[in-house]
Amino acid sequence: MISRVLRWAAVAAVCLGIVPAWAQTDAGLYEAAKKEGTVVWYVGGPLEGMNAIAGQFQKEFPGVKIETMRLVGIAQYQRFMDETGAKKYIADLLQNTDYPSISQLAEDGHIAAWKVPTFDRIPPQFRLKEFAYAQYASTNGIVYNVNKVTPDEVKLLESDWAAILDPRFKGRFSASPMKCGVCYAPVHMFMDPKFKDRYGAAFIDKIAAQKPASYSEVLVTIDRVIAGEQDFTISGWEAAAAVKLLDGAPIRWVFPKPTPEFGNSWLGISKYAPHPNATRLFMNWLMGDAGQIAMEKLYGSKGTLSGVPEQRPYVNDAWYHAPVEYYAVDWKRWDENYHKDMDLWAAALKRAK
Repeated sequence: MISRVLRWAAVAAVCLGIVPAWAQTDAGLYEAAKKEGTVVWYVGGPLEGMNAIAGQFQKEFPGVKIETMRLVGIAQYQRFMDETGAKKYIADLLQNTDYPSISQLAEDGHIAAWKVPTFDRIPPQFRLKEFAYAQYASTNGIVYNVNKVTPDEVKLLESDWAAILDPRFKGRFSASPMKCGVCYAPVHMFMDPKFKDRYGAAFIDKIAAQKPASYSEVLVTIDRVIAGEQDFTISGWEAAAAVKLLDGAPIRWVFPKPTPEFGNSWLGISKYAPHPNATRLFMNWLMGDAGQIAMEKLYGSKGTLSGVPEQRPYVNDAWYHAPVEYYAVDWKRWDENYHKDMDLWAAALKRAK
């Protein structure tokens, strides 16, 4: 009877956002998680990779099922807020690719605070207090089809983003106006005041003059490269390309200088999570060694947890060259200019048609 009361007390406390110390261990959470049985995970990354990661967790924690639904960036924020406003609490865990969205959710009290056991091993730039954590670092690049782009062209594209303006590339590449973090990061860099003479709005106009194909869904840009319909895409990033590469796609990628890299796919637990214990267990795992290793092996992106040995399977291949010059995003400017810049970018891509 006492243990039953304690279990119910733990569940009630978690639902109220008060998690007792004795319930914070993975062993304690696992027992409670098995009773809940499910985590509904709204993801922003490619489903193949996210499902593979979820599958690894399910192997390690039998009895807890991860259900994924892909909703990207602003669209995920709007879906979650619509559900919350209607008091239809579906999502347990959000993985949002738009930092301002997850930041706003935390500020407005929709994200539950949860200090993962590995908190001190997560660099400050990859955590939002105790509300959200960047599961991995997104690194923007140019994803190309190995059968469509020559070695000399690969070297040229690797040199600088301005290389895409070379006349030989006119009509051979794609981009996406989708409002998501990895879609905006290069635009954010192009519009950085310190690059006004190097890039700026004039550079975006020149990109449009190259007649890139435009796809509203960012992953389609990579799929069309794989299919050989486009030679490369400038709306690519390492994680998405790595998932396709692991499936045997004829693609590679390069990192033009400078290369935007930033914390992406921010994980935050819904304050209204229907399965709070299972969700906290899953969060602990995702941001722990096992989850980060699974992510690098199965998803192919660089983890954010310090002290984890390199696990990405392609980094030692001869074709792979790590970024030489990184670009750090400015979150304040990102938040202030996101919609304005992306509207400018979308308008430019529309003119390119």
